[in-house]
Amino acid sequence: MPFMEMVFLEDGRIIRPCGADDLVGVSEMVLTEAERSIAKDFDENGWQDFKEYLTSEQLLKRLVTGSKALVVQEVDDEISGYVEISGNQILLLFITKQAQGLKLASRLILRVQETLDLEELYVNSSSKGYEFYREHQFEPLDGWRKEAGVKFRPLKWQRGKE
Repeated sequence: MPFMEMVFLEDGRIIRPCGADDLVGVSEMVLTEAERSIAKDFDENGWQDFKEYLTSEQLLKRLVTGSKALVVQEVDDEISGYVEISGNQILLLFITKQAQGLKLASRLILRVQETLDLEELYVNSSSKGYEFYREHQFEPLDGWRKEAGVKFRPLKWQRGKE
């Protein structure tokens, strides 16, 4: 199954490519979830930069210059999940609070791992996402860092080491 193909889940949700019409909703959803879950990983300047990174204009710019993104669309057409990849780097992975616990983030990660021809996949994990990535066989490359006002830990997944 190709990365950009729509997948209909048994519960009525759809995993599909992110389109230009989704960007405002994606931006709002990711910002809401980031405020709730990872804001403590940022200092004031880092948070302002992150908010700019999440604007629909910046999302569009990345998508037209090579990033790939999928959304999870609910039965009511609301967006409840988003993953964005550039090359072999996960840029963003967020699931709404209401949809957490349904393994949607796992489905998005597996979709990336199974459909993109990548031998390695990298992510700068937040403190909140660290255990999730470890459960998906991402290994630490270094300790916790704080750069440009953001606390993160670089991780790597390698095909064949699952």
